[in-house]
Amino acid sequence: MRTMEAVAHEYSSARSWIRRAGEIDPPRSVAATRALEEALAHAVGPAISIGGGPRRVDPRLRTLNVGLFGNVDVVGDAHALPFRESSVGAIHCEAVLEHLERPESAVAEMYRVLAPGACVFAATPFLQVYHGYHEHYQNFTLRGHSSLFTRAGFEVISAGPCVGPTFTLVDLLSNWAREQLPTRVVSRGVWLLFRVLGRLIVPLDRWFLRSSASHKLASSTFVLARKLP
Repeated sequence: MRTMEAVAHEYSSARSWIRRAGEIDPPRSVAATRALEEALAHAVGPAISIGGGPRRVDPRLRTLNVGLFGNVDVVGDAHALPFRESSVGAIHCEAVLEHLERPESAVAEMYRVLAPGACVFAATPFLQVYHGYHEHYQNFTLRGHSSLFTRAGFEVISAGPCVGPTFTLVDLLSNWAREQLPTRVVSRGVWLLFRVLGRLIVPLDRWFLRSSASHKLASSTFVLARKLP
């Protein structure tokens, strides 16, 4: 497990040119975009992004993380949120649940702090490679993701793929190259090649994400869940 100092260093360090050159901003499903907007639009009270930073997803969100990194407003643990019961108007939780050793406890905490009728938007990996922050414990199928919230007492309003299957293919192939090919020069070079070429085909996900079956190969899925009044 990496130390907080190591995580803080990663947050504050400039990314290498090869990492910047290999960045891909994949399209998200229209349903996921609408779900987040619905959660924030009806918020009565503060809207919190659990695991937020170093960038702010939406100016309406106050960010919470385990350390005072860039754009972090509140330091706290997702397993024990530092908010009063029924005091939060909306929750955004993206690329976080896979890093929590006890995701059930974190979702129960979300239920506790949300105001009755308020919503949580969660987006979590399904087909993604291991990535540590501090650790990577699990990914979720769409059914498993939804069940995590219904077991905590939430009503799931909508759920589906968030980032699509073409990005899954590009991401897995490029990371296979980085982790499995010999020598740093070869592995990083082929990784970058897959990423650059991948930019040409990843936009296909705008079409593939319309399919009801796209969650079966999605890079990530989303859930919009409401705390019952």
